[in-house]
Amino acid sequence: MIQAEKWQKDLAVYQDINTTFIIEGNVHDLQPWIYEDDGTCEPIPLSMYLQRYLSEEGYDPIVFYNRIDGFSNPYAMNMISTFYRETSSDEKSSKDIGSATELVRKAMASAIRPSAIIIDLANTIASSPDNLSEEEIEYFTRLMLASKNPTQALSMNEKRPLTNLMFLLVEKVNDIPTWFYLNNPYVRTLTISRPEKDVRAAVIDARLDTLKGVASLDDSTRKKIQDEFVALTDGMTLVELFGIFSLCQQKHYTVYQIREAVKMFRYGETESHWDKLDAEKVRNAEDFLSMRVKGQECAIRKAASVLSRACTGMSGIQGGSNSRPKGVLFLAGPTGTGKTELAKTIAEFVFGDESFVTRFDMSEYQQPHSDQKLLGAPPGYIGYSDGGQLTNAIKAKPFCVLLFDEIEKAHPSILDKFLQILEDGRITDSAGETMYFSESLIIFTSNLGVVGREVETGKRYQTITPDMNYEDIQSALLAAIKDYFKFTIQRPELLNRIGDNFVVFDFIRPEAASLILELKLNAVSEYMGREKNIQIIIEEPFRKLLLEKACADLSNGGRGIGNMVETLLVNPLSQIIVKEAWKPGCTITIHDFELNSPGTLKYSIA
Repeated sequence: MIQAEKWQKDLAVYQDINTTFIIEGNVHDLQPWIYEDDGTCEPIPLSMYLQRYLSEEGYDPIVFYNRIDGFSNPYAMNMISTFYRETSSDEKSSKDIGSATELVRKAMASAIRPSAIIIDLANTIASSPDNLSEEEIEYFTRLMLASKNPTQALSMNEKRPLTNLMFLLVEKVNDIPTWFYLNNPYVRTLTISRPEKDVRAAVIDARLDTLKGVASLDDSTRKKIQDEFVALTDGMTLVELFGIFSLCQQKHYTVYQIREAVKMFRYGETESHWDKLDAEKVRNAEDFLSMRVKGQECAIRKAASVLSRACTGMSGIQGGSNSRPKGVLFLAGPTGTGKTELAKTIAEFVFGDESFVTRFDMSEYQQPHSDQKLLGAPPGYIGYSDGGQLTNAIKAKPFCVLLFDEIEKAHPSILDKFLQILEDGRITDSAGETMYFSESLIIFTSNLGVVGREVETGKRYQTITPDMNYEDIQSALLAAIKDYFKFTIQRPELLNRIGDNFVVFDFIRPEAASLILELKLNAVSEYMGREKNIQIIIEEPFRKLLLEKACADLSNGGRGIGNMVETLLVNPLSQIIVKEAWKPGCTITIHDFELNSPGTLKYSIA
């Protein structure tokens, strides 16, 4: 049996105690009206819910007001007007907020009939709750005086005393001036949450028969499809739920295509890159990843296992959720070891293009208020209309790899935002719009544990070194990461959300350096052939010299090898292109360095 929601229970408890209720949250959605005789529910607008509830309680008149339509119930308006004959009842006067607030105050003070006044879109009373004009202060002062004057009247049916009530419907309680409700014992805030699982299940069960193919289902299959539908719509409003049913009718989706319908509703496209990956390609994921990421066999195996879960739709199923991100990876290790390169390679593997990586440099989010950059500034603040960097990115490209680089540099409060994303696969931006992450892969990178600091002197030192074996490096870094989340920033719950998806990268060893060097040289040759139509041949003496210099200093990993190739090959090669007379289709052969001119190549053009 469906249970009443918390705000509904609280209203029943406090309606004889408080005079004013600020109702915030999911106020624009349909609300479940529960029939006590059979336990079924009917989704109805909030205004209709309040009308029914208050009418059953014995309130009469029940009056709705907004700044556009004025007072909505002409009969009730005439009744209230008897309390305030000085006010003209013409249309202009009924819409005027000044006259309306005075009329509300008079009605709330009347002991003739129990009255309920519902002010819809109460956030429109003032342009900014933190910067009220003199007139706006008067409006809220009248309403506050009305709230502080509890008055009872006898109901017509049961002849029991009822307290006159006033309701302010807003999206967020901070749309109302703080002084109106803070420390005011007559005012109570009720928060309407998104519909719970049992409510969504009841609505889906009632409408499932409208979909094609339902008639052929047995009870077990119907229950299975219904449960999946409920899980997929976690966090959605009832209006959105009805929108999915309408979409199914419009697009002729059958009951077996619920997942496609939800994706279409959320993202506006049904073609999922994840679903397009065939089993053979997924089985060969390690081979594909190792083509670009060298010397990190353990990291590649871990990434491949996450991709297997993602591509088979099995991420998060142990918790009964289908809405979590496709996967999460926490990549830790020394700089230049291939963490960012792995993220790009995964994007190329799944989406066919590494541009599907959206990177966030977390050093830009070191302040407590930096969450506004991610999710958007609050209403009324500068930049509100621009939205947040994260929410804009996932809205524009829901199928993607999200890379949060050097996560430890972000303020700890920013990390709290990831709790909901990793658990529920969604987050609400500053404008109240819900963004979904269920088609994205989330990757964090970190250098935690690589460098330590002496307590007494504050001097920094290297905690792991290349002469350590991989097992010792892995053990040291994982211990440092857990200490950081548990004790330094006290966010152990984030560790639980990431689970066993921590991947430690090894130092770049000489064997891997040779492979990385080949990748860099091949990249130079491919570019010259593609953009300049020049064939580049690198002879063994020069290649050997580059390898010696690469292995001489591996402290900066693969990035350091790339910098070395740029200095010793790309820069001199660019001088050759500028100074020499070459033609498309020619071949430039790099023999060695000029012995008497360091940094100058010995080459020939044919």
